[in-house]
Amino acid sequence: MKKLLPYAIFLTFLISFLFVADANAEGASPIQQITKDSAVNVEPSVESAVIGHIAKGSYVKVVSVSGEWASIKGQQLEGYVEKTALASLTSEKYIVANKGGTSLFTYPSPSSQKTGQLYENSLIYVYGSAPGGWSFVQYGQEMGYVATNSLKKPAVIKKQVNTKNGATLRLTASPSGEVLGTIANKTEVKQYTILAGWAYVETDTLKGYVKASELVDIKKLDNKVYNKGVQVAKGEKKRVALTFDDGPDAKVTPQILAILKKYDVHATFFMVGKNVTKNAALVEKIYDAGHEVGNHTWNHIKLTNLSAGSVKQEVDRTSNAIYAAIGQYPTVFRPPYGATNEQVRSVITMPSILWSIDTLDWKHRNADKILAYVKASVKDGSIILMHDIHQSTANGLENVILYLQKQGYEFVTVSEILQ
Repeated sequence: MKKLLPYAIFLTFLISFLFVADANAEGASPIQQITKDSAVNVEPSVESAVIGHIAKGSYVKVVSVSGEWASIKGQQLEGYVEKTALASLTSEKYIVANKGGTSLFTYPSPSSQKTGQLYENSLIYVYGSAPGGWSFVQYGQEMGYVATNSLKKPAVIKKQVNTKNGATLRLTASPSGEVLGTIANKTEVKQYTILAGWAYVETDTLKGYVKASELVDIKKLDNKVYNKGVQVAKGEKKRVALTFDDGPDAKVTPQILAILKKYDVHATFFMVGKNVTKNAALVEKIYDAGHEVGNHTWNHIKLTNLSAGSVKQEVDRTSNAIYAAIGQYPTVFRPPYGATNEQVRSVITMPSILWSIDTLDWKHRNADKILAYVKASVKDGSIILMHDIHQSTANGLENVILYLQKQGYEFVTVSEILQ
């Protein structure tokens, strides 16, 4: 996925991004529907002047209710209608799926007034539909119609807060957003989307935005060292994970990507941070092709020779570079040379992925020998180590894939093989 909109542009849109505190609280929604053609009065009285009429089926925002009257704000009218003309609605969460976002319109027609632009990955609330493929939505304090095919249901991901002092919860996706509270360390949350580095999350009692970097996948919270895969249940297809270290390389990595695409194979790339910054567009291409992007430190240095602070800097700097390229933080890590110890693991929450087959492609630089090492040791659950910085590896990859396919193996990422 392409990285999200630049921060400066994002700030200009925050005014229309504020969420009303009770917008989706339990009970009546502030967005309701008109159940019959109704007059809109200046004051809450049948004797008050009528400023217009609102049609049955229209959506309005209920500002307040007093007795038998409701103060409403429609697309064109503001005033009072009888409370009996309103029906409560429930909403569903969606996110904007279109690259480049989608437009918000006053009415369900592309020729109507455009009232705003909703950016990709924005979380919105859908209250209903209209003929012609339109949905009525609320986005912060804005409401209107968007094309239904520009939306998708969010993939809710269970996460856990992973910061010592807890994660500050904000009303908006901004460091200047109103503080709603703090979610304690280790608290489980539901993540719905990530926008400009901020994750929209919910707990049983709280909802809002926290820094995405303060969350980790629950299933990957451990900092165990994995040097082999996990076998699938009996009768299931055998699996292997192809992994490539030390790139991306401007010359060799694109060749490897082309071969993987040819055979519809997904792999995991453990990237060196300084190479990420030099080849950010290539990192994005890898991610967009469905491959997993892992952290392999900034300088490819032996971590067991460093202080805990230096280890953290090597890893965090690389994670930030990867985020800058693809808008997502890596969730898997591979220590250079496979060197790890208790101190290293104490500052890394990601699992350390080693390997079960070392093809030694870095040593012999011989395409045929890569396949020989795979043939000698491959089994269900194998994690195969190669490097996408050597031409000989690109030259030998196709034969490796063909051999493994013939043996009945399915290719998965390391995260998939550990599930």
